[in-house]
Amino acid sequence: MIDICDFAVGLSRQLYGLTMVSERPNHKLSEKWHPLGVVGIISAFNFPVAVWSWNSMLAWVCGDVCIW
Repeated sequence: MIDICDFAVGLSRQLYGLTMVSERPNHKLSEKWHPLGVVGIISAFNFPVAVWSWNSMLAWVCGDVCIW
């Protein structure tokens, strides 16, 4: 679980808005991240914490709400 938290924190540095120059006059290109909304997590009874952490940490970094 600690490893996936570390991975998610590192991944969050790559989620920024990017603005690029366009070849067309008076136009700009931009990249924006929008959260998906609610993420439902279904995990098995014998491996629950690992499956929960894989999904929830990445969803939280992206700004989503998790239901387990």
